[in-house]
Amino acid sequence: MFKLHFDIRDIFRVVRLGWSGKKIWVGFCGTLIAYAGYSILAVADHMVAGAAPGEIWQRYGFFPGLAPFPVTLAGVAVDVLALLYVWVVVLLTTCMICKITYQQLKGDDFFSSGDAWGFVRLNWGGVVWGPVATLALLVFFVVAGIVIGWLAGLIPWAGELAFGLLFIPIFFAALVAVFVSIAFVVSLTMSPAVVGTVGEDALEVAIQSFSLAWSQPWRLVLYMIWMKISVSIGTVLLGVFMASSLALVSWACGLFMKEKLANMVYVAGQYVPFDFTRSEWLSLDITAYLPPAGTPSGSELLAGGILAVMLILLMVIFSSYVMSAYASGLSLIYVILRKRKDDENLLEWEDDEAGDDEEQPEEVEATDDGVQEAGNDNPAESENGDGEASDTETGQN
Repeated sequence: MFKLHFDIRDIFRVVRLGWSGKKIWVGFCGTLIAYAGYSILAVADHMVAGAAPGEIWQRYGFFPGLAPFPVTLAGVAVDVLALLYVWVVVLLTTCMICKITYQQLKGDDFFSSGDAWGFVRLNWGGVVWGPVATLALLVFFVVAGIVIGWLAGLIPWAGELAFGLLFIPIFFAALVAVFVSIAFVVSLTMSPAVVGTVGEDALEVAIQSFSLAWSQPWRLVLYMIWMKISVSIGTVLLGVFMASSLALVSWACGLFMKEKLANMVYVAGQYVPFDFTRSEWLSLDITAYLPPAGTPSGSELLAGGILAVMLILLMVIFSSYVMSAYASGLSLIYVILRKRKDDENLLEWEDDEAGDDEEQPEEVEATDDGVQEAGNDNPAESENGDGEASDTETGQN
């Protein structure tokens, strides 16, 4: 079990906690699933608008979702559906990483990504429906305010009088609605951690969101800011290492590959949606070690496409580390704030599976006692059941 200070000093651990193969793998898979679903919906929408698959590939390559969807009613609907899909996948992926982090903080380093997936399959409802429940409450207050205004404007003279007399209750209802909107933001941010630690349901997510927003607002804001600063530091360090590695590969391999590598880099740049060849911040340009690109051959075109896929996967790994560190920070923040507001150390909570395992020996012991008692009663009944055995023994004596 990790020894925490239960204050802001623990937040900087996210730089190291995020660098975990299991967590990065979970983030990697979640990012690819989100990318695949969003891209499929984007391609479908472009095809509905009349674009051919070949045209979509020529214009957008591996990232058709980066282009704006056609401005039609169907395009807007597909865009909303795609965003909701990505939101759900990101929430569930973050919850899995939060669960792995929580088990790691408890000292369970053998909790695998498969275990995290099984956990999310059982508890996904709290992650998704917790923020939705809070949003539904906010929508209720807003709709109630609209209805009150509609009635006040519809009813002659009595409507405005009733509005004036009831203005203070209406004002306080609006004040509650503002607080609910804050709680909604908290639930949207913290629901993966609330569920990913001890497996709470949607109602508990809403309750904890209101509790955090009411009792620990300044700590929550301060810890979130410090956590994002820590994640940024880890991200910059990883970016420097990855950029330096690309430069080293370009220099070492370019000594003999020369124009061949330059052509592959040129082809890969046509598919990758970012400039991976240079970094203004590091004053680094990997093409400086290579000769000018020429006309790529057929094999170089194919190899350049494969290189583009590999670079995109490296980008996914990079973003997966960011997600891993961020989710680890959410788990830390929630564990700390639960200790602060409820004086509960979640790291000392026993898992449900462990609790079930502990109950089984008691049941077995109770069963054994029952069998032993039954065994003791049977000889008694055989000896003294009707008094016959006793009389026989007496007669023999």
